[in-house]
Amino acid sequence: MRLAVMLVGAALALAASALAEPRPGKVVRIERAPKGPPGTPRICALQNDPAMQGFCIGVAPQPGELITVVDSQRMLGALRITQVTPVDVGCAQLWQFTASLESGDPSQAQGQTWGVIDVPVDPRGGHLIAVDAAPTGHPPQTDQIVAIDANGDGSPDVEFVMFQCDDAGNIGSAATGFNCLDVWQRTGGHHFDRVREDRIKNCFP
Repeated sequence: MRLAVMLVGAALALAASALAEPRPGKVVRIERAPKGPPGTPRICALQNDPAMQGFCIGVAPQPGELITVVDSQRMLGALRITQVTPVDVGCAQLWQFTASLESGDPSQAQGQTWGVIDVPVDPRGGHLIAVDAAPTGHPPQTDQIVAIDANGDGSPDVEFVMFQCDDAGNIGSAATGFNCLDVWQRTGGHHFDRVREDRIKNCFP
C-alpha cells in the first residue's frame, strides 16, 4: 500500500519513499478538547529529491508552516512549506507540498523518514522510535504506527496510528469503508491520550 493512500486503502506500508497511485477517500475531521500538541498534528511523506516535495494527508498544510523531518536516529532538520497543491484523486484530501530548507539537511536520512507538522521535536534528541503496540488497545498487527520520541528519553511521546475503521471510528475491515488516523500523545509515564482523529471514507469499499 502506498503512503499516499495510508488512510484510504486496506493497510499502510511504513515506507516513506512509496508515494504514488493514490486511491480516493474522504476526510472527516473529529474535533477534540485540546490536551496535546498545539495546532493540528499531521504526518507527511517526503520525496527523496532536491525539489523538497512530498505529500500530507488530512487537513491541508498551509504555506509558511514548518515540517520537522525525523528518521530513526535524529531530527534531520526543518522545511518551510512554500506551495500546497491538492491532488485530484476523487473524494480524498491528499496534498502535495513544495518546501524550502529552513534548517538541517534532510538528505542525510537513514532508513525511514517522516515529516510532522505541529509536533514539537527536540532538535538534540528527537527521532523515530519503534514500538510493539499502539495505545488503541487493538489486536496485534491491526495498527500501523509511526512513533516519535520527541525529547530523546527513549520512550515514544507522539504516535500516529492508522487502522481500518467504521463510520463511528471503531475498528473495522475494508468492508466498513473507512480508514482512521489517530494521534496519541504521552501525558505521563506510559499513559497516552488521543488528541486527534481523522476518518477517511474509502470510495472503493
